[in-house]
Amino acid sequence: MADVAIIGAGPAGYVAAIRAAQLGAEVVLIEKDEVGGVCLNRGCIPTKALLESANLLSKIGKAGKYGISVGNVSTDISSMMQRKNGIVKRIVTSTRHLIESCDVEIVQGTATITGSRQITVVGSSSVKKIGANNIVIATGSEPASLQLPGLEKARTMTSDNALALEDISRNLLVIGGGAIGVEFACIFNRLGTSVTLVEMMPQLLPGEDEEMTSFLQLLLEEDGINVLTNARVTKIKENEDGTAVVLATRDGEKTVTAEEILVAVGRVPKTHGLGPDDLRVDERRGILVDRRMRTSVPNIYAIGDAVGKYMLAHVASAEAVVAAENVMGAAVEIDYRAVPRCVYTSPEVASVGLTEKQATASGHQIVVGRFSFLNSSRALTLSEDQGGIKVVADAKSEEILGIHMIGPKVSEMIHEAALAIKLEATVQDLADMIYAHPTLSEALKEAALDATGRSIHKVRSET
Repeated sequence: MADVAIIGAGPAGYVAAIRAAQLGAEVVLIEKDEVGGVCLNRGCIPTKALLESANLLSKIGKAGKYGISVGNVSTDISSMMQRKNGIVKRIVTSTRHLIESCDVEIVQGTATITGSRQITVVGSSSVKKIGANNIVIATGSEPASLQLPGLEKARTMTSDNALALEDISRNLLVIGGGAIGVEFACIFNRLGTSVTLVEMMPQLLPGEDEEMTSFLQLLLEEDGINVLTNARVTKIKENEDGTAVVLATRDGEKTVTAEEILVAVGRVPKTHGLGPDDLRVDERRGILVDRRMRTSVPNIYAIGDAVGKYMLAHVASAEAVVAAENVMGAAVEIDYRAVPRCVYTSPEVASVGLTEKQATASGHQIVVGRFSFLNSSRALTLSEDQGGIKVVADAKSEEILGIHMIGPKVSEMIHEAALAIKLEATVQDLADMIYAHPTLSEALKEAALDATGRSIHKVRSET
């Protein structure tokens, strides 16, 4: 009997397997598809590979800004897909090798929990029963479905099959303005598709800082994407030009015609068919767990998208470590205070901690500091000066409550902000640091200085 059996080999499952093995456990890892889960095979990695191709194409089109003349530039969708597939294959291979190097047994097949210490795995040609003292559920998520009149007759795709295209539509309607929707809108737009992006909430990236998302919408619209917020799809029908999508908007009913529709209304935990009956599951939130990742069933843990907390690969991996250590006798809890949230649009958006509105709603008297990349020497040398950084802090203690960024490569800069929040740093701590010049990161220091009223490089008339 194994010490722990893990169902699912995505960023949650395989990390839990490795950590438990490091602690001396005998581990069985069960996966019905390929290691790496959605993130590696149909999510984070392939999407970013295509985004890099699309962004490079856009940058080549702006080569004149850098004093470089180029001839006619064309796209090869097949080659882009081959590059994306090659990257995924390479990481899958290395991930499998990493798992096996830790003496973790990988079992291929579909798993069902048939007892608190037993799992039945149905493979392509056999059925195997696995006994384990502890079970960790890491089954991930799947694209949320959308029930709309006429949708079943339209040419539609989800984020999963959008990554396997052989050609690009002339026009595309993206339903959903969350991270998935805006990233795909950027990819298709830069590859030459006419894109309409629809979000039913008042802002793109619902839940993120309104100031950042408003600026993102402005930049997407300047880039040629038709963005409609406060717009709800009511029905879909065919017409002579393709698929007609009827929207309810603030200005009344509106019809948008598109060759294809991308449904990107989020993802839902994949929990059906697991068993046992006494496992507490919320249809919207996923498997219910405590801060030690324990479920309602003794010796069964759940992590990652299956628990529906953040649905981010890095959060899944953090939960995995917590679960694995608790399985092996520790008593640790997950800490969600400093979770970085990144959206790989162009420019990128990155946040950690509370938004300005959330901080105020939580009862804080706040102070806000801002700095624009228009005043960043490094951003100007890159010809990427759109965006900036916003720091939200408690007015009395000066403790940093949230940091929000939009601009070039801010997904690489957000971790300093996350560390600051984790360590309960103040704006004074950031303001007093010495930053290398010229760097994009200097903007974070300037935003912190602005929050203390001491900004050096911010023109006084700026708001």
